[in-house]
Amino acid sequence: MGVKTAVAVGAASVAVGLVTRALVRDKHDTDGDGRHPEGWKAVTILGGAAAFSENGYPEPLQRLADVLEIRLDSAPPDNGFEVHARLRDGADAKAVLGDEDPDQALRTALRDTKQLIETGEILRATPRPHGHRPTTLLGAAVDKAEDDAKGEGVL
Repeated sequence: MGVKTAVAVGAASVAVGLVTRALVRDKHDTDGDGRHPEGWKAVTILGGAAAFSENGYPEPLQRLADVLEIRLDSAPPDNGFEVHARLRDGADAKAVLGDEDPDQALRTALRDTKQLIETGEILRATPRPHGHRPTTLLGAAVDKAEDDAKGEGVL
């Protein structure tokens, strides 16, 4: 196979992958904003589902339990389980969360639950370490991305 043929095959593969991904995303995302049309948010947790349901909801989801609908599914083989959660229709999230954004609270609770089950603790990058640390180009970029994300990071 010549170099031109290899490049053409590679470019075609990338194009097919992008089109396929766009079609799959459009099938599930009617608004085009990356959100599930029914409000579900999900996280895959490495480990057994028994860790999730032994004593009720894990602590990060506990405060939202009254306004959540939660579904557990198995993940692909040897990859743990999936936790799907959304706010119940008609649930009074304001009573539980006050002025806090319900979507953000759910994302944070799912992320913290994943960390708690997988590592035994909730890891925090902020507040940033105290004291003086030299600013590096990559460190400054990470700090800026963290500030710009406003907690919206990837689940």
